[in-house]
Amino acid sequence: MDAVISGILSGVSLGLTGSGGSVLAVPLLVYFVGLDPHTAVGTSLVAVGITAIMGFSMHWKRGNVDFMTGVLMALTSIPGVYIGSYMNKSVKGPLLMTMFAVLMIVIAIKMVWNGGRDARQSTGGGRINHVNVITLGFLVGVASGFFGVGGGFLLVPALTMGAGLKMHRAVGTSLFVIVLNGLAGFVSYELQGRPIDPVIVILFVLGGLVGDAIGVRTAKSLSCRGLRRVFAAVVILVALYLVGVNLPGML
Repeated sequence: MDAVISGILSGVSLGLTGSGGSVLAVPLLVYFVGLDPHTAVGTSLVAVGITAIMGFSMHWKRGNVDFMTGVLMALTSIPGVYIGSYMNKSVKGPLLMTMFAVLMIVIAIKMVWNGGRDARQSTGGGRINHVNVITLGFLVGVASGFFGVGGGFLLVPALTMGAGLKMHRAVGTSLFVIVLNGLAGFVSYELQGRPIDPVIVILFVLGGLVGDAIGVRTAKSLSCRGLRRVFAAVVILVALYLVGVNLPGML
């Protein structure tokens, strides 16, 4: 039941704010479900990948997925996921969660900072810089594998600015890459002998789908800018809590 509730909370945040909303998944899995940080990272990565399938399929039907660019990015992103997941097992839990807290603060700031730039990004488009796509794909993969996040907050800017895709097409393509990264994360953990509990993943995903639907419906009646600011404040508060809880274990 804890996994379902955690999924709902994470899904609501994702539905309300979009990119970056799933950043609450790891803290919820650690402090509410009771997983150790390393297992939580792997569980989050797989759960986010499965959850992204629905959004990906919707964008696919609308023609908003650039498969060639997505596959090109995945060619380096998938090895990056394996490297990132391998790297995090050598990092102690308190340090891993403190680093995750720093990532949360970066995401929160980025959400507020980019809130007024979405409209300008949506009118983008241009030539694809293949070197940028390959490089950014690898970096996003490492970050996804190490922290257990989908990487949408990194993928969308990478696809709009690095690959020259328009906003809607970038979002659809990023979901395609996130699905592949989630599968790669599952395989990576299995190869490393660090199995992920499929029951917790399924329960979290089911809760996430319900929460996402609630968040999307609620977001329609609220100010996007206000939502981003409130959510960013919540993320920063959670990040500060993580630092406070884990910093003593590093000293």
